[in-house]
Amino acid sequence: MEPAPVGRRHIRVRSLARLSGLFSVVVAIISAGVLTGSTPNFTGLDAPEPPSDPNTLVLQLHVWRSMSGPPELAELPEFSLYGGGRVIVGNGWDGSLHRARKLTLSPDRYRQIYRLAHAAGLARSRHLPDPEKTTDGTLLVAELRSAEHLHTTTVVSLGRRFEIGARRRIAEFRRTVQQLAVPTDPTTDYQPDRVAVLATGGWFVGGISRIPERQWADGDLLAGVRTDLGECTTRSGAAVPGIEALGRGTLLGTQWLSGEKRSGGVVVLIRPLLPDEDDCADLNRRPPG
Repeated sequence: MEPAPVGRRHIRVRSLARLSGLFSVVVAIISAGVLTGSTPNFTGLDAPEPPSDPNTLVLQLHVWRSMSGPPELAELPEFSLYGGGRVIVGNGWDGSLHRARKLTLSPDRYRQIYRLAHAAGLARSRHLPDPEKTTDGTLLVAELRSAEHLHTTTVVSLGRRFEIGARRRIAEFRRTVQQLAVPTDPTTDYQPDRVAVLATGGWFVGGISRIPERQWADGDLLAGVRTDLGECTTRSGAAVPGIEALGRGTLLGTQWLSGEKRSGGVVVLIRPLLPDEDDCADLNRRPPG
């Protein structure tokens, strides 16, 4: 099986900062109108005040694609919003290091996105299957914190041509977030307090398998915590810059030998932990409910 393309960007957006102020206002009004018009019993205006704690996850959109290789599975969610309006998004791979960028929404934009999430029906936990019952698709996991509870909505194969009802509202909201809250203009690099070192086997980038295997000297890669993304250990504090530099200097797909393993190395992926992620267990998919 051919490996999935490496470093594929999952977020495709337009920068409203490059458009006129009038067009930005029109897009916001149209997006809000479409969403609230689809939910006549709830406009989002009666949503509670959004959290202010910068380490509290408020809203997250994560797309899991079938037939993905380890790099795609290890990438950050396409959108993570924290209390006060801090946003963190993935920014592709630099060698074996997954990069991220951050920005802060204005108070008005933060409240707007929060209310639109309620208007899209995300303030309840539910699962929306694919009406066409395809066997190969995507899974969107949307999480929204409302009234101190984190609600999880899962949608299978979002983005079909003829979305209706709840699926349509969620698809429209996702597009609105991309337009209003994720600019393509340069933003600040996200500097995590902790990073995850993920080890996974059985995967090669074309040609990389011919590079001699390297010996991993920083502990046993296979003695970590088993997660959905592979064996995991973490680095924090003063150890973060060094492990990030190692990731940047290592081709994605390089095979490493670790512990008692003498052949058939593992691939190492270095991924920043988000503010609400404390350890390896937080990298597992959260179940709906």
